Amino acid sequence: MGRYYVVVAVCTIFISVSVVSATDAKPRPLSKSEAEIISLNEELYAAYDRLHMRADKITEVAEQEKFYAENDPTPKFVDRLIEFERSHHGTHAGLMAARRLVLLGAGGGDPDYPGDAGRRYALKALRDYANAAELPEIIRHLAYGNVEPESEPLLRYLMNDPEVRDENRLFAKYMLARWSLTVRNIHENWERWSQELAAGREPRFFKEKETLAKKQAKALPPQKLSALEREALEILLSFKTSKSDVRQPGIKGVDEHWHLIYFDPDKTKTMPLVKELAAGLLFKEQHLREGKPAPDLILQLVSGEDWSLADQRGKTVIIQFSFKGCGPCEAMYPDLRELAAAHKEKLAILSILVDEKKADTTDAVNSGKLAWNVHWDGDRGPIATQWAVPSFPTVYVIGPDGRIVSNGLRGNQLKAKIAELTR
Repeated sequence: MGRYYVVVAVCTIFISVSVVSATDAKPRPLSKSEAEIISLNEELYAAYDRLHMRADKITEVAEQEKFYAENDPTPKFVDRLIEFERSHHGTHAGLMAARRLVLLGAGGGDPDYPGDAGRRYALKALRDYANAAELPEIIRHLAYGNVEPESEPLLRYLMNDPEVRDENRLFAKYMLARWSLTVRNIHENWERWSQELAAGREPRFFKEKETLAKKQAKALPPQKLSALEREALEILLSFKTSKSDVRQPGIKGVDEHWHLIYFDPDKTKTMPLVKELAAGLLFKEQHLREGKPAPDLILQLVSGEDWSLADQRGKTVIIQFSFKGCGPCEAMYPDLRELAAAHKEKLAILSILVDEKKADTTDAVNSGKLAWNVHWDGDRGPIATQWAVPSFPTVYVIGPDGRIVSNGLRGNQLKAKIAELTR
């Protein structure tokens, strides 16, 4: 479908849950406003769940799209979340309302996605939460969803205002570079997809041509994109000489779905340094863009065998980043199994799992769920960090000549590309 909707599940929230603040290790009762924002988020989840169950019964694509457009609960919940933030402005519960609005915006695909309006409101409100320890966890989602020009002013405010805490200013600087390069990549994808459609490629989803035309009508001018790219690279290079020991903040979730989060100082100690994240993004820019020779990758599989990307030269290679419990990641496994059987010695598949516990990875392998090469990288592991993996699954295809062919293909598009490369 051209329109994106969040897939959610329903769970029960017990108001007796306790939370731990960043400065107090002792559990404390959930406040009334915190309970209310959790409940509001659960209502949102339940509404999406009902929407999907009803839509799944509609078999005609155009009718299903019309049903989504007419029954989307997003506008109603955007209004409720905005009102909640306004009435709780400056509180932790208010921050969580702004966070949900940002997350809704991060799900946008259709250029008229109603969640974008809520995100724009949140981008202005977040200035008043500039020193919240949880803020980096929120603004990192600005690199997802539709291109939102209002993200840039917020990030510049955070990185340049001397009254903003150092940790948040540094993370905002990194995020401006990441957002800028993401925006450039999105515009490049629009141009490539437009050319492919003009050349006769079948649309990937209902009304792809119309959706793409709407997006390109809102595109940033080329000179703006070039300026953002230059600045982003300058920012990333500046991190190479940084002596900062600031880490990406760790967070803890209070409820099952993490509607309410708090800064976790202990977990933060295990998170990557911001300068390491910047180094990964620079590495990705220099080595992982389409057409570039793939950097060598030497690792040990959970089977105990050594594996090297250089040793796969002559084969097409799929590298998938995944973890236990990632629905979209695990939904790929049957396709990977099918591809492995169809192309045999012409194709090598490697899944890099970032499970916190190695046992989760080895259990998945032993169960037969992953019947190909698997490496355990660990939570926030060195490979995922160096390759600047932004989300899961992240999927790279490397051609027999060792060059990056694509990043992001799944489903039939992935199958078609592998068939083309293994002829």
